[in-house]
Amino acid sequence: MRIWGTPLATFCAAAFMLAASALTHAAPNSAPPAPLEARRVALTSVDGKGGKATSLYGVWIKARKSLNSKGPYPTVIALHGCGGLYSIVKDGRGEFTPRHLAMARVLTDAGYNVLFPDSFTPRGRRSTCQDTVAQREISAMNRRFDVQAAMRWVTTQPDVDVKRIALLGWSHGASTVLASLNLAETDVAVRKIQPRAAVAFYPDCRPYAKPSEPFKPAAPLLILMGENDDWTPPQACEAIEQKMQGSDTELALRLYPDTYHDFDAPGLPVHVRMDVAGVGKRGEGVTSGANPDARTQAYRSMLNFLDAKLNY
Repeated sequence: MRIWGTPLATFCAAAFMLAASALTHAAPNSAPPAPLEARRVALTSVDGKGGKATSLYGVWIKARKSLNSKGPYPTVIALHGCGGLYSIVKDGRGEFTPRHLAMARVLTDAGYNVLFPDSFTPRGRRSTCQDTVAQREISAMNRRFDVQAAMRWVTTQPDVDVKRIALLGWSHGASTVLASLNLAETDVAVRKIQPRAAVAFYPDCRPYAKPSEPFKPAAPLLILMGENDDWTPPQACEAIEQKMQGSDTELALRLYPDTYHDFDAPGLPVHVRMDVAGVGKRGEGVTSGANPDARTQAYRSMLNFLDAKLNY
């Protein structure tokens, strides 16, 4: 799926098969899924403190319509991780990673519109995974203003049911989900339209794990991660779960055994990364790689959760 450089693009046949094979084992002679159309849209992110405006864009993919469903449709705002949205950038065009292709397919097939805001490319960055803490100008806290921009945009679309919006993110994007939900932040608390649900794949929960750090989600939250994650350790998310016991807002944490960071990335071999700054044990790196069984379980949990929260 190539999207920048043209206002409208469609998934190529190879991308259809990649997205489908990431989720199912279709019969060899079965017909490929129908193409999905993607459109680049303009977003304006406004810093809540200084009022600085940044021109961004996102990739908009409409829900697959069926005879049994009528719009407007529930919508998911999906936030990329520190590696960005694209696996290939060439000649002014970006090609979605297999993970983002797979998620676009499963969500739109389930009847959800999806908006993928791009927080990096418009700011001149491809990835921030290798940045030191001092170099990370695009933080999860900063990106929550990108989420505000995405929320403003989707609420203007006729095919969007503004009462049925969810946030979803991976790693750095999942940490952005947490920041974008936290009612302890004034700009979040005063937002006129709030998401109805949120899903976070392996976020960094450490900023909110301490009892002294306020964390009150604006919507029910599902966290999905591996028990063996040494990049964003699950113990911090377990601490949040413990802290929120008895809260009036649901937080569900699903941990998958023998599973690491990036477990839902189709075809990614389990490997050790030594190039990620400031995480893991010194000299040992962090582990990243797919677990297809865990991905299948996580997608099922995600779809059940979104269905329960958005399709009332």
